[in-house]
Amino acid sequence: AGIERFQTPPEHGFMIDLLENSRLRIQQRLDQMKTAEERNRLGQFATPTQLALELLECAKAVVPPRMPIRFLDPALGTGSFWSALLRVFPNHRIKSGLGYELDFHFGRHAKELWESSGLDVQIADFTRATPPEPDERPNLIVCNPPYVRHHHLHAEEKMRLIRRSNASAGVLLSGLSGLYVHFMCIAHEWMATSGYGFWLIPSEFMDVNYGRELKRYLLDRVSLLRIHRFDPCDLQFSDALVSSAVVIIRNRPPDRDHQVEFTYGGSLVAPTMRRHVLAQHLRSEAKWTRFPSAEGRVGQPTRLRLGDLFAIKRGLATGANDFF
Repeated sequence: AGIERFQTPPEHGFMIDLLENSRLRIQQRLDQMKTAEERNRLGQFATPTQLALELLECAKAVVPPRMPIRFLDPALGTGSFWSALLRVFPNHRIKSGLGYELDFHFGRHAKELWESSGLDVQIADFTRATPPEPDERPNLIVCNPPYVRHHHLHAEEKMRLIRRSNASAGVLLSGLSGLYVHFMCIAHEWMATSGYGFWLIPSEFMDVNYGRELKRYLLDRVSLLRIHRFDPCDLQFSDALVSSAVVIIRNRPPDRDHQVEFTYGGSLVAPTMRRHVLAQHLRSEAKWTRFPSAEGRVGQPTRLRLGDLFAIKRGLATGANDFF
């Protein structure tokens, strides 16, 4: 009902512009209240407005044009993706909006900003929330989940997240997995059948060992539509020294000959490189950052590699680093 206040397109745009300007001021003020170390520990890195708009423009191009939107952001922050949704999608298509935010200060301001536009803001831990009934589940999940490294999670919390991720997505995650991996897996049981997920996450999952189970989920449980990897020299977050990727999925089993689109560099809407790779070829690829610059390998490599002949391990610290 709250969305109905924005019925006239000029008024709609004007109101969203005002709210977005207010959101940016609030975001800046809240960020300044915490040190960089505190925000790093909590994984709080705000999504830039332009990037949020590009992501929602991409969503509009991917989802069916007549699909009514039931929106969810499991890590709402101040509401950058909801703001972008209101700008990109016509009013009549937005049927509901739900956002979770654990941080009370962010959640309180998001509630004040966006409740009148139809967004239900829950100041709570998404990973502990109960999913809605199947016919009420969101069909568009857009999220920049908290980038909290595993060593900032207590052992009991890790075990709880591992159990919850396994129950939701059917994968057994490593204890080295960051919180963002758990967010993606736990959100699986929230997503409507044939619904879409757009995840803005660190690109490291594509190569590291703890990313294996997440990649298995992306290949087996859902249809992985696209991965866009930003150029590492073009950090999307000025205060986070990580390279980012956008992962786009649809909640239905993949077809036998399903292909995944890999894009790289430039922007989400205008990448500099593009390649389609058969999903079955990705199963034997340990490092996905080879794409889109390389083709998928078919069968076994014809040349010997060092790993075929030797057990290769990292060097160990000796305690005499100054000498060496």
